[in-house]
Amino acid sequence: MRTISPRAIQAASTSTTAPVTALTPLKVTRRRALQLMGGAGVAAGLMGRSPATSAQEGSPVPAVTPQIGPQSDGSTIWRVQVAEMMMEEAVEYHAFFPGEITINEGDAIWFDFGMGGFHTVSFLSGAEPPPLWIPDPDEATPAAGGEPKLLINPAVQFESGNGQYDGTGYVNSGIDVFRDPTQPYVLTFTTAGNYDYECIIHRTVMYANVIVQAAGSELASTQEDYDAKAADEKAALAAMVEPEKAKYAEATSKANDDGTTSWTATVGAGGETQLRIQAFFPRELEVKVGDSVTWINQAYGEPHTVSFLGEGETPPEDVTVEMGPTGPKFVQSPLTRLPQGGNVWSGTGWVSSGFLAYPGVDPDYREYTLTFDTPGEFLYYCALHGDSEGNGMSAKLTVVPA
Repeated sequence: MRTISPRAIQAASTSTTAPVTALTPLKVTRRRALQLMGGAGVAAGLMGRSPATSAQEGSPVPAVTPQIGPQSDGSTIWRVQVAEMMMEEAVEYHAFFPGEITINEGDAIWFDFGMGGFHTVSFLSGAEPPPLWIPDPDEATPAAGGEPKLLINPAVQFESGNGQYDGTGYVNSGIDVFRDPTQPYVLTFTTAGNYDYECIIHRTVMYANVIVQAAGSELASTQEDYDAKAADEKAALAAMVEPEKAKYAEATSKANDDGTTSWTATVGAGGETQLRIQAFFPRELEVKVGDSVTWINQAYGEPHTVSFLGEGETPPEDVTVEMGPTGPKFVQSPLTRLPQGGNVWSGTGWVSSGFLAYPGVDPDYREYTLTFDTPGEFLYYCALHGDSEGNGMSAKLTVVPA
């Protein structure tokens, strides 16, 4: 991958409207683009921090690794890994490793985001989480039936709290890709209790627990024990990958009375588990003119799109950066979030399912059906995890004459 220059990033962070993918001449996934933006200091600028980049290379400065284990003040810093991504296998684990940890009052946990993957560490203290999107407060209320301009909610996007948790209130790491990459997220627990926490983005499956004992209590497990437990939890998820792929490997079909065929394919897999397979099944499918394909998202809570783009046309940006009165705003496009283009694909324009199977998106649905009336070979992709050039989560549909 090409090096991203600081100049390109600065242009994106100061322009009136800058598409996320304009940060790099390469086509990248939304997740990677936001990671580049966050790592390059656009998000840090929002928080009053200077960009943590190399002036010569434009690459993020590595985060300082906390010293795990006993500290000079008698407390202990522990480590919990936040998710895991195997990009080459299109597999992600949406979990915290280990899923439960016991510590003492005064101890801290380093929540290790690794390469980042659009996750949060959020303690809600029994309250409902803030929404991922909010209407732009600088825009007028839309007319009845109109679509408001939605922003990524700063309350989710950025860190809140003072680095401590006493069992009350809302304490949030912010979305990993927007964090200052030089600052590890270390949270100190000041009050004994049993505390649930979650990733707000993937809260359907990604949640865990911290048990805080009174200061000085005996601890039954060491960090090495928890690392071993985490490895076992990952192994259990890894064992599910091939059976899950095999379950959806082939499309199914049903002949219709008019001579056409209705096909059923899969977008994303993992079900209600913490395994997420970011792929289409099958990767290639041949249908006839007049046939229809229904894609079903088999990983509820993990959003995907089924998106077709005409040859030579420019795809809509999923997220854009706009300058507002108080700084950059990250605007979610309705062209990717909501269904577009109707129910027939003729090989031109932009036709997309919108976000499938993601709670909080209206309409909330997990199936999308498209009929094909034009022969050709067509690439399609997920606007969140792939791109229109076939990188990441993408597949091919061949339509032959009836």
